[in-house]
Amino acid sequence: MSYADNKRERQEEIELRLQRSPEGFTPGELAHALNVNRSTIHRDLNEIRVRVEVNQHENGRYYIDPSTYTRSVRLSNAEALTIYIALRRFIRQTSYAPNFFASAIQKIATTLRHPSLRAQLGMSTASFDSERSANRDQTEIWNRLLQGWYERVWVEVDYQKGRQNQIDTHRFAPYLFEPAVLSHGVYVIGWSQTRGELRTFKIDRIVRVSMTADFFEPDAQLQPDVLLRHAWGVWYGSQQTHVILHFDPAVAGRVREELWHPSQVIEDQPDGSVIWSVEIAGTLELVSWIRGWGHEVEVIAPESLRKEIAESLRLAAARYDLK
Repeated sequence: MSYADNKRERQEEIELRLQRSPEGFTPGELAHALNVNRSTIHRDLNEIRVRVEVNQHENGRYYIDPSTYTRSVRLSNAEALTIYIALRRFIRQTSYAPNFFASAIQKIATTLRHPSLRAQLGMSTASFDSERSANRDQTEIWNRLLQGWYERVWVEVDYQKGRQNQIDTHRFAPYLFEPAVLSHGVYVIGWSQTRGELRTFKIDRIVRVSMTADFFEPDAQLQPDVLLRHAWGVWYGSQQTHVILHFDPAVAGRVREELWHPSQVIEDQPDGSVIWSVEIAGTLELVSWIRGWGHEVEVIAPESLRKEIAESLRLAAARYDLK
């Protein structure tokens, strides 16, 4: 790596650190973190100031205000591929795309170095327009949710529960947006004043959103990775369920090769099968995943989940009864 490349990457790292830390850094702390001397950091800071507003606290610590910071991102080939993979997964898991999905991907595509990545993302966004474009009502729902989230305004949400015709109305403060992991769609997580608790809504099931004139204060401590630590998908809770599954040898290799959940434990058995266990907040989202393995998995615990899967498989088998 050349001196210029090394210097550019170091200054990019300094900018990132100053932007991410409201408390800021001293030149000595930056020098220690980046393994250079203080004089190098002082020269870097002087050069960074030419293009970026760098501020100082009274105690001499440097920081960059992220609200006034714009940055031109330069991606390596490996980083460009990382962005491409993430966007492709998003595209394939999206059923109804408002127009800003496609425009955002098109803008990002122009920054990717490899021409085939740009071309492939371009074709992907075309499929949004031709096959999966959101209609006017769906786009309006997205726009109002985004306005409520960005401006911190309470919204009224009419939500249709899955498998039911019932519509629930919530006075709702949108806090976070979270993509589905093993299925399709995007969810919005926020505070339902109507229910007095956090609620998760799949945006495809929201039938109406209207704005209010009232502002809310978001929960600054709410972090998606913490909230969803024990979730199988997007459903969270304080009470965990210990699930134990026995997978046949025919699928044991596939079970081993995936990190299905951070808490999973896999125990190899003498016959080539595996015992797979996990601690999750509720089993609702897990049911369809278990059913997808068919006869090659057995629920060991909890007993309530074992009975639920057994009854589901019994009803499925009855559909194919040829007697």
